Amino acid sequence: MPAYHSSIIAVSSLANMALLPLETKYKGPAPPGAGLVDVIDEAISYFKANVFFRNYEVKSDSDRTLIYVTLYISECLKKLQKIASKEEAKKEMYTLALRNFPIPGEPGFPLNEVFHAPSNRRRRFIASISTADSTGMWNAYR
Repeated sequence: MPAYHSSIIAVSSLANMALLPLETKYKGPAPPGAGLVDVIDEAISYFKANVFFRNYEVKSDSDRTLIYVTLYISECLKKLQKIASKEEAKKEMYTLALRNFPIPGEPGFPLNEVFHAPSNRRRRFIASISTADSTGMWNAYR
């Protein structure tokens, strides 16, 4: 069984990462979603299958965005394992979304071989993904 790839077609890219629409109330460089499945929804639905692959063939810039969101979901789940209440989960996810973390292309990011050097606009896009993803994770928490 092959790994799942993003089915979302990117209109534009930021340093080889697709700038995809997001269903979120948070501002950022990502275009607003049109009520369809966004990359966060896609990453959540493919998460269980995709995390088991040791190799992943990147076919598009949308796949790189999917990779980032999958890694971020993994970080969220690690944090949520130790939390007992929904209010604590909300606080932890908010803190995780706002912390200064290495983004794709920066030293310390785990899969830099598939990403180009970052830009300020990409950092804002990553921040909007992280905030939207964190919000979704604590909303779904227990």
